[in-house]
Amino acid sequence: MYYASIGILASLILLINNYDILIISSKDETIPAHKTYKLFLLSVLTYYIIDAIWELPYALKLNKLTFLISTLYFIVMATSVLMWTKYVIAYLNEKNKFSTFLKMTGWLLLIGQIIVLILNFFLPLSFWFDDTGFYHTSIARAVFLAIQVFIFYTVTIYMAFIARKTDKVLRRRHKTIGFFSFVMASFIFLQIFFPFTPFYAIGYMLGTCLLHTFVLADEKEAHRKQMENIMKVEELQEFELGTTRRLAYTDPLTGVKNKMAYIDDVGSVESRIENNELSEFAIVVFDLNDLKTINDTKGHDAGDQYIKTAAAIISEQFKHSPVYRIGGDEFVAILRDKDYKNHIEILKSFNAKMEENVKTGDIVISCGFSEFIPHQDKSLLRIFERADKRMYERKKLLKELKHQDTSSIKQ
Repeated sequence: MYYASIGILASLILLINNYDILIISSKDETIPAHKTYKLFLLSVLTYYIIDAIWELPYALKLNKLTFLISTLYFIVMATSVLMWTKYVIAYLNEKNKFSTFLKMTGWLLLIGQIIVLILNFFLPLSFWFDDTGFYHTSIARAVFLAIQVFIFYTVTIYMAFIARKTDKVLRRRHKTIGFFSFVMASFIFLQIFFPFTPFYAIGYMLGTCLLHTFVLADEKEAHRKQMENIMKVEELQEFELGTTRRLAYTDPLTGVKNKMAYIDDVGSVESRIENNELSEFAIVVFDLNDLKTINDTKGHDAGDQYIKTAAAIISEQFKHSPVYRIGGDEFVAILRDKDYKNHIEILKSFNAKMEENVKTGDIVISCGFSEFIPHQDKSLLRIFERADKRMYERKKLLKELKHQDTSSIKQ
């Protein structure tokens, strides 16, 4: 069973090395000409199986069965060569005379082999069995094996030729494909003279191992590195996009969100209102008191500092909510989560601080609060208008408080 053991061993090695290609059905984009390479491997695997089962009926002197298996053996052999030529053509992805030559010789080999094998049923052109069941070879067998040697050697020469024109990585892959063809040609040549030694199977076993190690594994590693580089570029682009977005949506003076960010977020909030995805939130509108007086008396630098300090106070007080500067001295906060749940205490503390600032002459910020009323408020604008109205009421109150405080001081 020595002859059969080679075919069995070769089948197992092929399945183990190429499990991801033969067993996993999804297309592997890391392998050029994936489909044709898979077909080539399947044809080689079929060859191994037929080559392995040939020995048993031959040993049992089952001449008719052995004759049929031998016929199938030569057909599958020629098919594997055709699949190899198709893979080389697909791998190179070139339309030239060499591709045309491979395509024609591959098909002519298979068609010619089938015709001869049909005639072999009537005339011993390729092989035959004597009365004792002994296997004999004929001239056609040697001719077709010689044609295969010629095809494989031609691929070897061509791959060596084009390898000189490629970069180091591709050169190694091209040379490996060429060396595979050289190995096959050499073992087929031996098979011509030693028909009872499985040189053909040994050649394929060594050759497919070479392809797996130096072509497929190399391509996958190159693809992995390419994907890593692409991911790094995408991460950098995402970071740059995020940085650009933050810059575009940030007020340069105060560091809070700007009007563009507010408009964008308003659209998102209104979409969620329309889809009944929001039930609890509120808006606080802020306006800085006396900014015009500061700009007129102390200059715009002092006014800018006044705005920056006010923005810091608002952000500190409403630390869990997005704060927007929507005008020169106008700010808006959209209260959610903790700030919304604790808005009574936060607003009470904020307003008390502002009333204290009126007396001490510190920054005074007027604010107006309005919360979302489900099934009544269809847009954020209505909530804003209510908050804005209350802000002006608060502003008027703080001015009156300041006036009262000033009057008491004069008295």
